Amino acid sequence: MRIQKLLTVVLIAFISWPLYAQHDEQLWLDFQVSYPFANRYLLENTTSYQTLLNKDGKWRNLSISPTFEYVLFTRLDLVSEIPMGYTLQKEGVSSFEISPIVGGRFHITQNRKIDLRFLLRYQVRAFHEIEANDWEISNRTRLKGEIYWSINRPNLYNDKLWYAFTDYEEFIVLDQQVDERFANRRRARVGLCYRLSYKHRFDISYTLQSSRDEIDGDFISNDSVIQLKYKLYLNPPTLSPPPTN
Repeated sequence: MRIQKLLTVVLIAFISWPLYAQHDEQLWLDFQVSYPFANRYLLENTTSYQTLLNKDGKWRNLSISPTFEYVLFTRLDLVSEIPMGYTLQKEGVSSFEISPIVGGRFHITQNRKIDLRFLLRYQVRAFHEIEANDWEISNRTRLKGEIYWSINRPNLYNDKLWYAFTDYEEFIVLDQQVDERFANRRRARVGLCYRLSYKHRFDISYTLQSSRDEIDGDFISNDSVIQLKYKLYLNPPTLSPPPTN
């Protein structure tokens, strides 16, 4: 009952999110390949296509995000990522970005019906405006809280598992904004997932994000995002899941 109440509060928060000057709808399609090994390391890559669904919008993005994670302690993972992507910001304006990320994920609860996590990351953005042939460098911190709920199994390590999640992330720019249409300020998300087997997993989620248009004006918009993700996991672990602490 507690998790149901929590999800209800999150949904109410989404509905009551402050209204701004513009509302955009986006569709994100992700394909993720994960390769864990030695029961401590994870290599991963996510290929993503994102597009604006508004008829008058041309924004779209194609990116890849290689990731490496290391389990330092039972409750702490070190994470690193190098997202790289091309974005058509609008007609005649496009960009390329490479933005290395380092950080850590702290597991508040683990291997339970409800898992709580907190993620702190630091990101350096090297942003290239292609038509202007100009590079910008920007730094930001990303703070994210996550809740995972195993619906029909005792934890997240079971097959034929339905589970739900919700998370909230703040983007804190440390120096300057870059000239892009969707410069995120905050992002809240709810999703439903199905783990058919260790190898095959499927996610559908709805995201409400607040973003700023740094190209055509300094106004803020609410963006609704539908995200579909297929996860392919390789190399099943040989040991049991981490113990409950």
